[in-house]
Amino acid sequence: MRTPAPPRQRRSLTRWLAAAVVTVCTAAGLTAFTAAPAAAVETNTWYRIVNDYSGLAVSIEGGSTTAGAKSVLATASSATNQQFRFVDSGGGYYRIQARHSNQVLDVYAKSTANGADIVQWSDNNGTNQQWQVNTQSDGSVELVNRNSGKALDNWERATSAGSRVSQYTRNNEETQHWKLVPVGSTGASGNGSLTDANVQFYGRWDRDNATWYQMGWAGGYVETAFSGSSIGVKLRNTIDMWYSIDGGAETWMRAVSGNVTVRSGLSGTHTIRIGFRERAGSYTGDPSFGGFILASGGATSSTVRPDKHIEFIGDSITVGQPNANRPFSTYAWNSAEALGASHMQVAEGGACVSTTDCRGMVDWFLRTTNQDANDMWEFNTYETDLVVINLGTNNKVSAAQFQADYILLLQRVRQSYPNAEILAMGVFRERLLTEVQNAVANRNNAGDSKVHYVDTRGWVDPATDTSDNVHPHDAGHAKIAGLLTPILDRYI
Repeated sequence: MRTPAPPRQRRSLTRWLAAAVVTVCTAAGLTAFTAAPAAAVETNTWYRIVNDYSGLAVSIEGGSTTAGAKSVLATASSATNQQFRFVDSGGGYYRIQARHSNQVLDVYAKSTANGADIVQWSDNNGTNQQWQVNTQSDGSVELVNRNSGKALDNWERATSAGSRVSQYTRNNEETQHWKLVPVGSTGASGNGSLTDANVQFYGRWDRDNATWYQMGWAGGYVETAFSGSSIGVKLRNTIDMWYSIDGGAETWMRAVSGNVTVRSGLSGTHTIRIGFRERAGSYTGDPSFGGFILASGGATSSTVRPDKHIEFIGDSITVGQPNANRPFSTYAWNSAEALGASHMQVAEGGACVSTTDCRGMVDWFLRTTNQDANDMWEFNTYETDLVVINLGTNNKVSAAQFQADYILLLQRVRQSYPNAEILAMGVFRERLLTEVQNAVANRNNAGDSKVHYVDTRGWVDPATDTSDNVHPHDAGHAKIAGLLTPILDRYI
């Protein structure tokens, strides 16, 4: 049972009217509250959520990354389990994403009861994960759950760390008012190690080895901001590595290994992005990353992670083979970059939809890497907003089997990403177009309205846009990206 409220000094009527409209029903002795104006939260900013009453911050208990871990109040710190960002759900509602786990604040079991647990859960965009952000006159906010209509609440008016965060009927008490404190570049500095929260991984990385994280598919990359006079990278074995400093042109460092200095003679704060040539076919380079090497006195700092992510599923065309500047010359990379989205390519040369005599993406899409059939990817690692499939060039089965397996692939993508938009591109060689369209229609008829066909007829002229009548050269990829980007923009 909730403890009755102690006598409290109310906010002045003038201040309250600035935050909400108050209708006083004197005959009934009731006060009705309507929503305050929505707050202008920045979706690319990380915040600490600090309670007005206690001064304590919302925290995921114990830094857990497990779905169902409870949110509690804790002494404010720079820990990433106290850092959250607001992901737009539309209609004035946001999901509140925890930085350390990529999961979102969730009213457990969709409860509408006062006192329900607030936990973290994989992002499914459910109404119990959507919150309205209402600005108060003092700059604090009220966070109202869409499913229950109740406000995020400091339960029992606690003032001690470890106390519960819950939901309760809206009452305009300071226990339901929260300050959003931007973290940004003022978060904790780091040392560049694999466990440094400022080191951001994009794509699928095999993290089974605590000393070396291995890029699983083409197009993975790592980013951070850093200070100091130099920046380097720890590599396990020989690999072709590329890097970009401060968003500049990507530069290759071929056949490097060990502790590699990327840039020296620096001052101030910079950003770095690095990635590797994909391991596939006869190329056996080792795309394993052991962390960044900082100069004496240097440190990492946080960067803003894009709030949209695109995953491309494909074959050598999506990888960018045989072009030397893949992955960053590909249509996949450049269309996502044009939209400011993070991205990755679950793609390999020679890949098919079906598994018969081929690397079938109907099965390999589910894997962490293209090297281990037993290493299943954990799809709650991050949320994907858009999946783009470009397969069919290497088909080795009947058209009927291709269509059946394409339907199965679409089903598996939907199971893996319940809320993503899915685009099925027509094959550039203009084969199996009917089968791809039929697969999309099958899913639409089954009630999935977020699966779409992309008509690519005429996009690629084999004579002028490819190097071998099949694989687009860099200019061909640029042409495809120019045609694809506005289509992706409709769905992201």
